[in-house]
Amino acid sequence: MAANGWRYLNYWRAQLAGWSLYCAMIVYINYINRTLDLGLLRVLVLLVAVGIGVSHTFRAVILRYGWLQLSIGAVLLRLLFSSLVLGGLAFILQASVNDVVFTDQTPMLTDDMLDIVNMVLNWSALLLLWSLGYFGHHYFIRSRQEELRNLRLETAYREGQLSNLRAQMNPHFMFNALNGIRALIDEDPVRAKKAITELSAILRNAMNSVKRRTVPLGEELDIVRSYLALETMRYEERLRVEFDVEKGLERVPFPPMLLQTLVENGVRHGIATLQEGGDISIAVKREGDKLRVTISNSGSYRPGSSRTNGIGLRNTRKRLEMLYGKKAGLSISEKDGKVITQVEIPQNTGDENIYSR
Repeated sequence: MAANGWRYLNYWRAQLAGWSLYCAMIVYINYINRTLDLGLLRVLVLLVAVGIGVSHTFRAVILRYGWLQLSIGAVLLRLLFSSLVLGGLAFILQASVNDVVFTDQTPMLTDDMLDIVNMVLNWSALLLLWSLGYFGHHYFIRSRQEELRNLRLETAYREGQLSNLRAQMNPHFMFNALNGIRALIDEDPVRAKKAITELSAILRNAMNSVKRRTVPLGEELDIVRSYLALETMRYEERLRVEFDVEKGLERVPFPPMLLQTLVENGVRHGIATLQEGGDISIAVKREGDKLRVTISNSGSYRPGSSRTNGIGLRNTRKRLEMLYGKKAGLSISEKDGKVITQVEIPQNTGDENIYSR
């Protein structure tokens, strides 16, 4: 059944349940007061029928004139006036049927105007409460739909932003790698050929992961190893590399190209600036429900400097924020002639063993 069909069916269920509950309360009160009889039950059946019919008419008026699109403040006077008019109609219907069909009951159409006014006001109050409940239900449903719509829009926006960031990072890496190979061609053509082989391996892995939110950490480490092998051909003994990866973390989900970007940042803005070269170490450990990645490289860190806050680093911060919100963190500090970059990523996000596209 279509969604509209289910909503319409639920509407009629709510109609029957609401008016029946109101009559059940009257039955209970009369039962407690020992005034319950067969005549009252017949009147209550008539009340349910009239109530459903008139409230359904009320609903038709609300939909016909588009009152659901108005704020409750703007529509309140309309509801009050309509409740009075339809309350009078409901009383006329109930009284007419009662006096014609239930001739053994006390007539409802009498000369006692105060009694008639009280019954009209009673119907009006019931219909006003009904309309407020109807509006409250629709406002609640609309707010939920709007919330879901906003979440979808935000998700689409974040996915677009992540795609843009990845699209920026990959050409950024390509540009740097090709520059390194160009410098190597004149110095050592044989090594340049090996460097191109390493670059092709990096690009192959990068192309396989570019559309995924996360990849296995092992794949990311392979890209980093290929990148560092490429840079070692260029810097030779000036670049010394060390890995310390805790066992069993190869399948842990990790954002693609993120570790490679941070390592590249350490080589370009740290070791490459030192005549004697330096060391770079990559440590990966699990701490509680978080994965901690620490990259330590020789060099100095100056907060705010364009050299240490390039496009790759800015995009890395944005990616972490979009993927994990405040649960992830990226910090950079300097200690004993080493620049230490630390990344913390939560591991209980529902992405375990799932590498989504």
